[in-house]
Amino acid sequence: MIAPGRRYGGPQLVSSLLCGAFAAAVGCEAVAAQATLLSQPPNRTDAHLSDAKLNSMIMWPTPTGVCAAENFVLPSTSTIARIRIWGVYSPGGGAPATDSLTVTLHGDAAGLPGAVLSTQSGVPASRRPTGEAVGGLAEYVYSLPLDPVARPPGSYWIEVCNDTTGNAPSFFWEFGTVDPARGVPAAAYVLTAPAGNAWQVLDVDSNRRDLAIEISAQPVAEVVPTLTEWALALLGVLLGAGGAGFARRGRATAR
Repeated sequence: MIAPGRRYGGPQLVSSLLCGAFAAAVGCEAVAAQATLLSQPPNRTDAHLSDAKLNSMIMWPTPTGVCAAENFVLPSTSTIARIRIWGVYSPGGGAPATDSLTVTLHGDAAGLPGAVLSTQSGVPASRRPTGEAVGGLAEYVYSLPLDPVARPPGSYWIEVCNDTTGNAPSFFWEFGTVDPARGVPAAAYVLTAPAGNAWQVLDVDSNRRDLAIEISAQPVAEVVPTLTEWALALLGVLLGAGGAGFARRGRATAR
């Protein structure tokens, strides 16, 4: 039996149709979401030479370049697409007109950089001053877009080496605070001359053993609700039908 006073159709029917139409109208659209694989902000304590230019120093009297690398862990398959690092120039602190940055991804070999997995030279980095200083030298942040590199889970090293040949100051990669989730304490460095030098552990103290770097993954598609064109058209038809039903009901009531 139908309860007294209850009708099928009219507002109830239109309401049901509109609800169904709205559900149908909500479609899906992919948007890009950037994932951070490693985050080690600068601690502004000191910086380590990472410049392929031949330098003569007290600890290395024979002119040599020095390149540095930082280690990290990928818990799942990821595509590395961008990095940021922080650094200074010494002596003098003045930045060269341009940088010549090479980014090399290494496998891990018993806690040191191992086999070369990817090398990208002349990376088109953007550089800007942060307004901060490290030991009286102006701090810069560098954003380096990379050709995407997909890697399975595991331990890796990323080497970032500048080449400021022709300029008086050299590039120093700033130390940072180790990422508690994916960072690995300690970094490494290698002398570029003479050829064939081995990597060495860079582990001075707790504030001078990890390098400031942020590694980002290639943007991945996230599905979010949206209204599709076909669904909007369907919604318009149903709204029109609902309006017509109300009009007919109003005329019937008037009679």
